[in-house]
Amino acid sequence: MRSINRLSYQAFIAAALCLISQSFSEPYIAVRSGFKCSVCHVNGTGGGKRTDFGEVYTQYKLLMQSPMTENHPYSFDQKLNKSISVGANFRIEQSYAPKLSSKAANLGDTIKTAESIWNPGGFKERNLYIDVDLVKDWLKLYYDKDMGGGFARELWAKVNLPANSYFKFGHMLLPYGYRLMDDEAFVRSTTGYTYSVSTLAYEVGIEPGPLSLVTNLTATSITSVGSLVFNHMPFIRTARLGGSISRRLKTKEKDHYGSYGVFAGTAFGMFTFLGERDYTKDYDVSKKVETNKVEDYMEMDFLPIRGWNIKTVYESLWPDKKIDQGSNNQTRLTVGLEPFVTQFLQLGLYYRMNAWIPQNPEKNQDQIVGRLHVFF
Repeated sequence: MRSINRLSYQAFIAAALCLISQSFSEPYIAVRSGFKCSVCHVNGTGGGKRTDFGEVYTQYKLLMQSPMTENHPYSFDQKLNKSISVGANFRIEQSYAPKLSSKAANLGDTIKTAESIWNPGGFKERNLYIDVDLVKDWLKLYYDKDMGGGFARELWAKVNLPANSYFKFGHMLLPYGYRLMDDEAFVRSTTGYTYSVSTLAYEVGIEPGPLSLVTNLTATSITSVGSLVFNHMPFIRTARLGGSISRRLKTKEKDHYGSYGVFAGTAFGMFTFLGERDYTKDYDVSKKVETNKVEDYMEMDFLPIRGWNIKTVYESLWPDKKIDQGSNNQTRLTVGLEPFVTQFLQLGLYYRMNAWIPQNPEKNQDQIVGRLHVFF
C-alpha cells in the first residue's frame, strides 16, 4: 500500500535530515530557551500577545543579522502607556497540491484521481491583542480579537495570587499539550484543542520553580496540564517533560470522551527536539461505536545561523486502534525553511508529504506551502 511505502520513505528522509538539519513556534522557543510559556506570552499557557520580554527576545535572538535589520532598528513601541499595551498576528498561507492518481491496493480496485489544487492564499491568523494592567502585578484584563470574524477569541481577567499562582476567568483558549501554530496537526485537530476553540472557562495555575500546573474548567469539560523544566544539565542545555488530560463532564454527550497524553523536548547545540503523543477516545452517537485514536507529533529544529530556521516535522494518526495500524495509519512529513527577515516579518516555505490509504487520494497529495507572517 502507498501509506506503507511512503512511511518507509518518510522515515528515511527524516533520518537523513537529522544529519544535516528551528521553527518559530511558541513551543520551540520555550524548549530551546528553557523558559516557561508565561515568560514570553501574556497567556500563561502560550500563544497570543507577547510580554515585554517576549518582544525583546524576538528583536535580539530570532531575527537574522543583515543590513535590513541593522539599518532599520526597532522603532515601534507596543506599550501605549504604563498600563496598556497592544499586539497583533497577521498570517496568510498559500499552497499547491499536484495531481495524484491512487494505486490499486487489491485486484479489481478502481483507480481514483485527485485533481491538482492551487490555493492562492487565505488567512490563518488575523488577531489584535490588548493587554491592560488594571492593578499592576495583581489584576489584568486581556482581549484577543479576530479582526476578520469580529469575535473575541479571548476575553478574560486574571488575578495573581501568592506562591506564583493565579486565577483566570472569562472566554479563553483551552490548554492542552504543546501550543502549536499549526491547527491541522493531528495532536491538535484530533484532540480538539486548536486556536479556533475557545469558550467560557475558569482556570487556576501555579508555577513553583521549574514546575507548571494548570487546571481549566468549562461547562462541559475539565483539562489539566503539567510540565517540569530541567536546565543546565550535562551534555544538554535544557529539557522539558509534561502531560495533559481532558475529560468531558456531561456523560450524555458522548461524542468526545476526552484525551490524555505526554509531551517532551530537549535542546543542545544548534538542535531542538519536540515530541507529543496523545490518546483520544470518541463515541459516534449515531452508529453507537466507540473509537480509540493515537496521535503522534515529532519535530526537529536546526539553527545553522541566527534568523534561519530549518524545521522537520513528522506526524502520525492511527484513527482506529481496532484496525491494524500498518494498513490504516495516516502520516505527514513536513520540511521547511523559516527566515526572520525583520523584527516583525517572518517568511516560511514548506514541502509536505501526506500518506494514507490509497482509496483516499486527496489525503495522499503532497503540498507546497508558503507563509507570510507579520507580528508585533
